[in-house]
Amino acid sequence: MAWQHLLLVSAAVLGVSESELRGPNSQLAWMVGKWRSEFSGKIFWPTVPTMTFGEELHVLEAPSARSASLQFLNFSARAWSHSTKDHFHDEWGFLTVEHNGNATLMTAGNNGFTTYEVGMVEPNKLVLVLKDIGRISFSRDLPVEDLRRTFIKHDDKYMEQVLEMRTATHPKNGYLEHTRVIYTRKNE
Repeated sequence: MAWQHLLLVSAAVLGVSESELRGPNSQLAWMVGKWRSEFSGKIFWPTVPTMTFGEELHVLEAPSARSASLQFLNFSARAWSHSTKDHFHDEWGFLTVEHNGNATLMTAGNNGFTTYEVGMVEPNKLVLVLKDIGRISFSRDLPVEDLRRTFIKHDDKYMEQVLEMRTATHPKNGYLEHTRVIYTRKNE
């Protein structure tokens, strides 16, 4: 799809304070910033051993394109094994919100996947569901058929992300929890 080609992400990430967000994206002010978890991330899946991971998440204002009438937020995540420090994956993308609270997240990962997720912003909560997914033809992972990503702000210091999904083999209906991580806001 055309949106997949638009996921070219600038390596420069600009910081923003919550007061600088304009219009609809101000609904995500609680999410904006740099977040990190050293070891609170947990991976669950029937075909892989349960393990602990660390992750750093950045949600920051993206430079505005002259041709776009929307403000976007840069979205990036980097995960690693807690025990071995081996790199798990990176995810880069853009997040934006419409006036009515509809949110869109578009991501590309170094695991061969691109996602297009949509949902509604609620106070201190964002739930996104998969609308479309792309993958490179030679990826070895099971095809992801559905996904739900939930962000919950617990307080000014902590935010949680829960990722639930369904692949070609697990489960037959609904979602299974795949990852859960609680971040601490970084003061930088």
